Amino acid sequence: MTTQPYPVTTELPEKQQRHGRVWRIVAIIIGVWAAMTAVYLLFLWPWMKTWGATDDEIEATLPGDDMVPNANLRSTKGITIQAPPEAIYPWLLQIGVDRGGMYSYDWLENLFGLNVHTTDRIVPEYQEVQVGDFWRFTPKEYVLNPGPGLYVKHLVENEAVLLCFGLESKPDETCFDTWQLVLVPQADGSTRLLLRSNMAMKPELPIKLTYFIQFLMERKMLLTLRSRAEAR
Repeated sequence: MTTQPYPVTTELPEKQQRHGRVWRIVAIIIGVWAAMTAVYLLFLWPWMKTWGATDDEIEATLPGDDMVPNANLRSTKGITIQAPPEAIYPWLLQIGVDRGGMYSYDWLENLFGLNVHTTDRIVPEYQEVQVGDFWRFTPKEYVLNPGPGLYVKHLVENEAVLLCFGLESKPDETCFDTWQLVLVPQADGSTRLLLRSNMAMKPELPIKLTYFIQFLMERKMLLTLRSRAEAR
């Protein structure tokens, strides 16, 4: 009597097949994420941090560059405004959610309960600015207390407004990030408004990967400042 050989199967058990599909999906997700991150860091990040700025402006030494010791990240943005510096400077002095606004996306900021209303006029009481003043990013009664904002570090009338990020109750902490708003008059009567940030923050990768949020807000701020100054 001859015995029949057992059939040989090449099919994997169902559980192994499921695990294989899961790992393939995970590998695809990781690959796509890695490719998108590489594109972001190689192309989008350099464009965002130098939006609107010329090569000379990017390389230039600007007022306030010495405010952040050991800065490891820098951005320089620029926009041309068809107005002289003295028509732009008053708008810069009004920054703050409980002052003239942030000149950015009010509707987006108000989704977080910030109650921001960007002004379309020069408000005399907001022009009385002193070194050491704190311009809030959140209202006084907000859940974050003390809240984040900007300390006024130096003012050069019609030339520069130099600001440091910080918390309201800690004015003496070392400056780790700046907003340097610099006005550069041009021969044709227009003005270049430069926004530089010097940052001392590590690790760098998370800062770069989340920078697009800051970029969107800063870009909108520059565009709104232009429209306000040119309208007047």
